[in-house]
Amino acid sequence: MHRLSTGWQAVVNSEPSGLAVSVAGMTIVFLALVLISLFIATLPRVLDLLSSVFPDEEAKADTDHDRIAVAIAAALYREKFGASK
Repeated sequence: MHRLSTGWQAVVNSEPSGLAVSVAGMTIVFLALVLISLFIATLPRVLDLLSSVFPDEEAKADTDHDRIAVAIAAALYREKFGASK
């Protein structure tokens, strides 16, 4: 019966170029992980640049609504308590 071998010995014994294939696979995976990390690290900068090119209309509308609400509150306060400038 053929015994199942594990570990690096199985890689070396399985095929003449088993070690080269393993190293190539690990290198490809490592480079893919580095690219993913770089993409994640630069994503906030890219999104900041894109937000200046394509401004968010909802955020602008929210800011306008907030300013209007503050102006109404100030007017009501002045009317109720008679505060002047």
